[in-house]
Amino acid sequence: MLLIPLLLILSQTLVFAQFEKGTFMGRGNVSINRVSTDRTFINPQFPNEDNQTENVWTILPGLGYFIQDNLAVGAHGGMGRGTYALSMEGYSGARTVTRDFYAGIFIRKFMVLDEKFSFFLEGYGNRIWERPFFEDSDGKFYDTKGDGWHAGISLGLHYMVSKTIGLELKSGLFEYNTTTSTNLMEESPINQQSTLKLNLISQFGLGLNFFF
Repeated sequence: MLLIPLLLILSQTLVFAQFEKGTFMGRGNVSINRVSTDRTFINPQFPNEDNQTENVWTILPGLGYFIQDNLAVGAHGGMGRGTYALSMEGYSGARTVTRDFYAGIFIRKFMVLDEKFSFFLEGYGNRIWERPFFEDSDGKFYDTKGDGWHAGISLGLHYMVSKTIGLELKSGLFEYNTTTSTNLMEESPINQQSTLKLNLISQFGLGLNFFF
């Protein structure tokens, strides 16, 4: 972690046109987050093992604006999808699917190394709506929903392919989540949970950025 303040110091005087004040940054991000969840919180009528692993794919386009050289703020929105395969007797081939919808804001600080390469730190906050359902050969069954807030910090590497297009690879550092699950049939809360976790090796993302 000592590398981060060192990079901030070394990059203070390096500014290129893409990161100048007044520039816009349009972006599209695809990430995968490998998480462990108590599935009784997702679908309490079909409990399985206490902990299961879910791979969540997220698509999150956004638009940012450089309020200072190398410093952008913006908004993003998108959706994610994750699946659990069920191994219960009598439910072969069934699964629980989660669909998440996101709306949030971000702030990103670029630490410029040269005309091509930069590191960046990004802080973000998201409002999230979770809509899980149970799916088998008979169709889909909805019985819960979840609503919550996510906030965190990511670290990434950015590469300029041209003067207007950049590619990025990023990883989460840590994330705070708070979620309330509701039983749709009774319209009553069934679970509330908050977590603070390190996700340096569990969450990775690829992004394509346009500067104009």
